[in-house]
Amino acid sequence: MRLRGLVILVALALAGCGQQRLDDLLVPCPTLVLPADLADLTRHQPGAQPDLSTLILDARVTGIEGSCRRGRRDLSIDSTISVRFQMDRGPAAETRAVQLPWFIALLDAQTNQVLTRQSFVMNGQFAVNTTRANVTSQAVEISFPVSADRRIQDYRVMVGFLLTEDEVALNRRRGPR
Repeated sequence: MRLRGLVILVALALAGCGQQRLDDLLVPCPTLVLPADLADLTRHQPGAQPDLSTLILDARVTGIEGSCRRGRRDLSIDSTISVRFQMDRGPAAETRAVQLPWFIALLDAQTNQVLTRQSFVMNGQFAVNTTRANVTSQAVEISFPVSADRRIQDYRVMVGFLLTEDEVALNRRRGPR
């Protein structure tokens, strides 16, 4: 008798997993873009010849995690995005604390025009006697307005480091890693 009651409870619980919940699991996300030119951050001592002895920090984006869900009244798609970084401390680093400047930009998928952009600073810390660390950003919430005229596929999300012209040039010379 107890088994029958348990089976009925399980059946009722599964009945709550109707079509609406399945639809929520199948919500599409916009395309994520990580340009190779903006995926690495290499910092040397200011004014010094860039070589290993002047290296302060070498960091890279190692992953982007995201999820999407339906917004209120199906007028938006709400997304949560976080970014993973790997940092290597160079011999010229004077402190174990680092700051990684990065950004998220929303692009129109057809024109590549930047619709909006937000900058962040990821604070990282190397443990004692270590030269490598991994950090993950806090989750960033983004709401994409959608309608019959504007689908989620009409957006792209670009992630990258905020770099100087010299840092971008170094990444282009070095190529993707």
